[in-house]
Amino acid sequence: MLSNVEEIKSKLDIVDLIQEYFPLKQAGVNFKATCPFHQEKTPSFMVSRERQMWHCFGCNEGGDMFEFIKRIENIDFPEALKILATKAGVQLKYQDPKTTSLKTRILDMNEKATSWFMSQLINSAAGAHALKYLKEARELDDQTIKDWQLGYALDSWDALGEYLRSQKFTKEEIIQGGLVVTKSGGYEYYDRFRDRIMFPILDYHGNIVGFTGRTMKADEQAKYVNTPQTIAYNKSEVIFGLYRAKQYIKDADAVVIVEGNMDVIGSVKGGVKNVVAVSGTALTEEQIKILQRYTNNIIFSFDADSAGLRAAERAIELAWRAEANVKVAVIPHDLAKDPDELARKDPAAWQRLVAAAVLAMDYFFSLNLASYQPGNIESKKTAAKNLLNLILKLASPIEQDFYLKKLAEKLDINETSLRDVFYKTKNKTLSSKAPASTPRQIQPTTVIDKKSAVATRLLAFMLLDRDYAVYVSEIFSPHYLPAAWQPVYKALVVCYTRQISEANLSADPIEYLIKKDPGLTNLANSLIIKKEELRDLSYTEAVHEIKQHVSYFKKAFVQERQATIKEEIKALERITSPGDEAQTEKIAALLRQFNELSAELNDTDF
Repeated sequence: MLSNVEEIKSKLDIVDLIQEYFPLKQAGVNFKATCPFHQEKTPSFMVSRERQMWHCFGCNEGGDMFEFIKRIENIDFPEALKILATKAGVQLKYQDPKTTSLKTRILDMNEKATSWFMSQLINSAAGAHALKYLKEARELDDQTIKDWQLGYALDSWDALGEYLRSQKFTKEEIIQGGLVVTKSGGYEYYDRFRDRIMFPILDYHGNIVGFTGRTMKADEQAKYVNTPQTIAYNKSEVIFGLYRAKQYIKDADAVVIVEGNMDVIGSVKGGVKNVVAVSGTALTEEQIKILQRYTNNIIFSFDADSAGLRAAERAIELAWRAEANVKVAVIPHDLAKDPDELARKDPAAWQRLVAAAVLAMDYFFSLNLASYQPGNIESKKTAAKNLLNLILKLASPIEQDFYLKKLAEKLDINETSLRDVFYKTKNKTLSSKAPASTPRQIQPTTVIDKKSAVATRLLAFMLLDRDYAVYVSEIFSPHYLPAAWQPVYKALVVCYTRQISEANLSADPIEYLIKKDPGLTNLANSLIIKKEELRDLSYTEAVHEIKQHVSYFKKAFVQERQATIKEEIKALERITSPGDEAQTEKIAALLRQFNELSAELNDTDF
């Protein structure tokens, strides 16, 4: 029987998995991209579909799909196991300390809570008024309610908490999950959500990480209550609706961002399915980056009130800083107050509005010039100031130039004068943001170790062809290599020697290498990927390159040994007194070694 890990690996493809995070380009039989784990300009992150593994030749990190999820999500193995099990549709067969953590327990608890909320909405008399509201006021049918797993939290102080205790969750787990509020003293609690319609919040892997609860009480101050920040629910990263929308976002190459959960549900019901909402917080840089995994085209459609416009402006500025292409779908006041209302009243109108979304800066021009009075100098100055401040926030110099020209035309003012004001404001803004005395910190880039890179190619040749392996083993000693690569080289030589003696030509050197020392797996995987890059070389080209690599290591070894001898001679000369024959002989011996190494450097075999 397959283990959980083996079953997951049999059902998922690492290339498809990684492409959920960033695009990969075909490179022969492998795929490549710039590495997400260090700064680089030339792609050195490689993925092998054949071996179901990845390796970066820049930072020398690598592994399987589990290691990738752990690194990219900054999580431990139990969380990675749960995420990949969900993607693969694998039911985890057992739970023990190796595969269970507080986070996975909270995720399990959220699933139980969701089922309980749904049952209270559909089956309980207490939830009848909430179900009536969803069906009549919000016009949701049974299938939509089921699809979005909507539920109802009873108007009770302890109903949910008691249910979770009956499901074998501990007090500590229930408190850490955020479904309850602790009383004074810290260990007793009461239900956080009471008499509320419940919207489960899924992360982009499909895990239920939290909830939004909409009150059913007319006099309730807090209309919406959200799960607080927990180990499972990071408000700055979670995006409501993304799990359902991500394929539609890819297909449309655009994402529509609305304000509320019901705006998302209503929009999907109204035919616009590439839609998401920010839940429980203002839009963040992390959320923008997550969305940019799927598209760089963002359409905002916030409520048409003043608060909605302010939220839209803040969000647009953030998207501009991330160099996204930003548009706005403005809902006219006479049509509806929000996307949900418009999608219910006239689905076709909502679809047309999204399709006709205008560039965000063009939207701001229309907004700021709506009351502009051409003959009034104060009106001209106000419009110029407001729009210049917005143009400053564009990340692209090309866009800035375009809109400066447009602003000069619209306001009928001299473009040079406008640009003078723009650059003065820009310089002032940059000066005010710069630290007074601390120099600007530059994030370091990872320097690729040349010796490791050359070792990878040399040993990959040995994997590529038995003749290359035998040739290298006859002319090359392991001590020329960096220490980390010496056991790999020795194991390969032993493997090929054993195969020749046993006539076992089908043995896989990599399997032999990893079985001999599992700690060499990452280096072995890097050789597999590098081997594919070398297949197109002719025999003559390959032998020439192998000789170059051997020469490089021999020269480096000799030069390093010579440098060490020089230091040893200098040290002896400082402590050797005249007539000290023993020390003089040591110096002479070191000089002979130095001269022998110099002769090696001149050897034509190099």
